[in-house]
Amino acid sequence: MRLTHEKRPTPLKSTHIIGLTITSGFAFLLAGAAVPAHATVVKNSFLKTTRTIRTTNSKKQVKLTIPKNTVVQAAGVKWSGHHKYVYINADQLSYHLRKPLLSTKSTSNFSRWLRVSHTNFQQIKKPVYLSYYNTNVHNPLTKGTTYHTKADLWKGHALPVDYQSQSGIRLRVTTDGYLEYFASSPYVYETSAKPSDTAKVIGATYLDGLNQDIMTFNSSFSALPFKKSGNQYTLTISEQGQWSTTATPNEDNLKSLNLQKISKVEDQEWYWRYQTINY
Repeated sequence: MRLTHEKRPTPLKSTHIIGLTITSGFAFLLAGAAVPAHATVVKNSFLKTTRTIRTTNSKKQVKLTIPKNTVVQAAGVKWSGHHKYVYINADQLSYHLRKPLLSTKSTSNFSRWLRVSHTNFQQIKKPVYLSYYNTNVHNPLTKGTTYHTKADLWKGHALPVDYQSQSGIRLRVTTDGYLEYFASSPYVYETSAKPSDTAKVIGATYLDGLNQDIMTFNSSFSALPFKKSGNQYTLTISEQGQWSTTATPNEDNLKSLNLQKISKVEDQEWYWRYQTINY
């Protein structure tokens, strides 16, 4: 069962650019200056490494190397001995950094606990290139309801009813700023495989009132509808103010209801998994 709803567009809002307020609705690559590493770090906060961090996954099965100036997201936070620690989901990183997770020895995508200090991290605001999806759940916890925070966009209008055994066309932007395109990806996966194509984001602009995330690249690939702009390329992801639903296994025997937000990648229709309600 699939439904589509529309909402009225919202007016342009003021947007902060590196501490300055403007009214044109624009923002750049990172939406704010760094603050002390430990100050307000909570689950889903964004951090930038201030040195190369060498660690392992949580089960000490594979080594992970996170270079200096890499943007990561805190998957969990704890206090221990008057110090704050975070761990990250390394599957959110680009292929060349998450590749060790694809080893048959690895059974966890999470890193070991990493101390939050100026030696290791600076806290930053959410990168603008991730503005096309909800990186943090603001909704109250509801029994039987899951709010999704993955960066994945899937090509099409709605999740297939039998998605758990199917594959689809997927794209995402990693926390460290790489657009990744997967020509065939399982809808249910543990670790992202090597992407079919990838390109580094070198700049990003967000038009708040239009819900448009415009990313700039030095290179492109034919699978996505990049636009040439001088010697560079742009790709725009626009939230459409529409959503679709998928009833599993069917509307007469409802076990779960999946809600998807519709986006456009230039003129192509894609969707982002927003919410699952289990009955």
